[in-house]
Amino acid sequence: MKDSWNNFWGKAYKKSNECKYVLYCDIADFYNQIYHHTLENQLTESGFPNQVKRWIENLIKSTTAGVSRGVPIGPHAIHLLAEATMIPIDNSLSVQGFHFIRYVDDIIVFFESKEEASIALGKIASTLDRQQRLMLQRHKCKIYEVKDFKSLCIEMIEDRPINAAEDKILKLVKKYSGGNPYITISYNEISEEDWGNISEEIICKIINEYLDKKEIDYVRLRWFYRRLSQIGHPGAIEISLSEMQKLGPCLANICSYLASVQSIDANRWKNIGSSLLDLLDLAEVKDNEYFKLSILSLFTKNEHINHFRKLIGMYSSSESFARREILLSAIQNSAHDWLREQKENFQNMDSWQKIAYIYSISGLPKDEKKYFISKRVRVDRPIEKIISKWSKDA
Repeated sequence: MKDSWNNFWGKAYKKSNECKYVLYCDIADFYNQIYHHTLENQLTESGFPNQVKRWIENLIKSTTAGVSRGVPIGPHAIHLLAEATMIPIDNSLSVQGFHFIRYVDDIIVFFESKEEASIALGKIASTLDRQQRLMLQRHKCKIYEVKDFKSLCIEMIEDRPINAAEDKILKLVKKYSGGNPYITISYNEISEEDWGNISEEIICKIINEYLDKKEIDYVRLRWFYRRLSQIGHPGAIEISLSEMQKLGPCLANICSYLASVQSIDANRWKNIGSSLLDLLDLAEVKDNEYFKLSILSLFTKNEHINHFRKLIGMYSSSESFARREILLSAIQNSAHDWLREQKENFQNMDSWQKIAYIYSISGLPKDEKKYFISKRVRVDRPIEKIISKWSKDA
């Protein structure tokens, strides 16, 4: 699994020898846009037994609160289901005569002329729309001359540390992870000597060098943040928050990084919380549900970030997804009495808010929460039953 990305770009490099221009396309927000009906059709086409098909369909539906689009991101089994939904699109592109390869939501098409590639971009966008109402990320779609595309392939495959300091950090991460990019390494697993060889000054120098480039390599910079997240070193905190205007395309990775940080004191987390709240006022964050969710989710994971009084002030005017995160952050801040006041609004909450509320009231007195869940909560889905039982027994 961990080699498949490199294999894809290696194959793309070889195939580019057969053409003069290459079109690179990226599907926007792919996993969240998958139609359940398309998935059902492909499970049927693939010969899945009816009972197995129903189990899968019910499981997927239980994760999307009744919405008929979207699948969870992460579990490897989901990757197979997502791939199945792309079969009709692959077939359509093949029938249209496109010479292409694809890795999940990345599509690479090979052409003899730039004009052909330009026309094909419109056709591919139309196919995605007509088949499944999917859209391309226009700012990521690009037509390359072969020599430039080969450079892109090499960049995607190779470790390309921007300086010796980054190379040293990457080797340290590899030492403890065994090269597995999905392993999280505990602070206690890293020797004092190795931990001491990484400093805030070194990490800031690396990130600043990326930001000082005329064209910032955000692909590589996001990759560096993912490696920092594996060890949870706090050295990138201040620069990440202070340079967010430039680092906007890395915001989701920065939030994951902040959630991974280990070994800093509670007072510093409180200051981080203030900076996170300021980020919510940035224009690029205000209009992006995913960015807002990424930031607010940090308040649900760490009691020291706090600032719950400000979150309460945001609650009534926030979108549904934001209210859910505020409810979850209440339990981190032991705001049990505030949660009690939200009982009267329970029936007006959407499905995911209700689940968050049931989880959060686990801190209320046993008889109180047991009575509320038994009398006021209707549980239908497996996840609701599990969380309700856990909350009553907690």
